[in-house]
Formats: sequence, C-alpha cells, structure tokens
Amino acid sequence: MSNYDFLTFVYDEQHRLWGTTEDHRVKSVRKAEKFSNFQDYGGRPLDDFKPRNIHDFFDYLESVGFKNSTINRYAAMLIRVFDHAKDEEHISHVPKFTWKEEDANARPLYYTERQLEKMEEYHRNTADWAIEHLIVIGHQTGMRLGEVLSVNLHSLEKDDKGNDWIYLPDTKNGQDRYVPVNEITYKALAALDFLPARHFEHTRFYRAWGRMRRDLLHNDPRYCFHTLRHTAATKMANDLKVNSTVIGMMLGHKSEKTTAKYIKAKPSALIEIAAQMSGGA
Repeated sequence: MSNYDFLTFVYDEQHRLWGTTEDHRVKSVRKAEKFSNFQDYGGRPLDDFKPRNIHDFFDYLESVGFKNSTINRYAAMLIRVFDHAKDEEHISHVPKFTWKEEDANARPLYYTERQLEKMEEYHRNTADWAIEHLIVIGHQTGMRLGEVLSVNLHSLEKDDKGNDWIYLPDTKNGQDRYVPVNEITYKALAALDFLPARHFEHTRFYRAWGRMRRDLLHNDPRYCFHTLRHTAATKMANDLKVNSTVIGMMLGHKSEKTTAKYIKAKPSALIEIAAQMSGGA
C-alpha cells in the first residue's frame, strides 16, 4: 500500500508537478482539490484508485454541466499526478481511464415529451424508483443535479400569494436564486420526502442511468441528466414563448449567450414560423 493519499501527494509535489507557471500550478491544484472533495477521494491512497473511480468523477462533472473539453482538462491533471506518482515509485501503474470525446455535437440535445414519459416509466416501481422523480424535477425546473440534491425542507418557501419556491443560496455562478415550484415538481419532491439526497447514491444512480440510456436512448452519451436542463430551456422558448432573459433567470445564467446555447429549435416551432411567414406574404 502507498503511504501517500492523493491530496497530500499533490500538495507535497505540486511544484514538481506543475512548475511551469504559478497560474498553471494554482489552477491544477484547484482541479485536484475538486477531485479530492468528490466522495472523499483526497484521503484515498494513491494505489487504491480504479478506472471506475475516475469515471464516476467524470460522470459527476458531466451531471453538473461541465463540457467534455473541461472534463478532459481534469483528466490531464489526473494523468500528470498518477504518472508522477509512478515515477516516484509510489504506485506500480496508472489507472487506465477513458477520456471524453470532443466534437461539435458533444453538447446535449433535449428530451421529447415521449422520451420523458418513457424515461420516467422505466424507473417506476423499480429499486431505482427515485430517479423517476429526479427526472421530473429536472425537466420541470431546469435545476442542475447538484442543485436538486441540495434541496431540503428549509429550502422551500412560500410567498404572500401562497406560491412555493426553492431557494438556492449557492449556485454555480456564485449567486443565489429562487426557483418556482409548480404542482408537478412539488409532488415529485414530496415523493422524495423533500430530501432528494436521501434517495441518491452516486454509483447506483449512474449505473441505472446508463442502463436506461442503453435501453431507451440508443446509448447516446449526450443524453445525461444535464440534458433535462436543456429540455426545460427548450420547452420554455419553443412551447411557452418565454424570452431568453426570463429563461436565463430561471436557469441562473449571468449571460444571455449562455442561455442561447441551451435553447434548441424544435422542428414544430420552425414549421409554425414557416406557416406564419407564408400567411404574412
């Protein structure tokens, strides 16, 4: 067994690992710390990592909205650490994990109503029943998986008109926000005892999601939990005709450019536009 845990090794060897520039070193250490905070990986011995541990971390990054290119920068950091650990004879081999593919079509699509129905039904009355309700919350609110899992009874608030809201004090962009809760979302939260994290186990969740993606979605890796966020934005834009500023407020975006990337044009919406164009000629 190695005497080094992952994070201690990074701290002790950071200047040898990333001695090129101070900025590169600081950014690399931050990536290592994020990896270490995932399932307490920081305290795990260097020789105790398997490929599946790395893949679980990559799945987590994908679930909170990281692009494949960004995930691969974490992969590069990990390769550097484990290669150096091998050179220093703390481990005998480097975990052989799989990098993410990067191409123009790597971003998620959106789920159709029929796909959502089948996805929810897939988990209904199974040991992984909670995933049905997580899916509902995801496409109804557009919240990230991490945001959904942060919800508890203290997160729920009512306004003076009796409307329910979820308060998110700490989001990816560093700002807090309120998310409106409709009846469907409220029922899904109630099914999870208003504590989604209680019914979530990371490895089990991603294995169940992988089976569903294989059986229903042609095993297309673009169909992940984060695609539910794109689905919410697409529905708001195409079906509800909500403007991008309001959609950005719902999703917690600082920039409308970011929101634009989440909105996909449905074929039915394009057909409607074409019909309206001909009528106005």
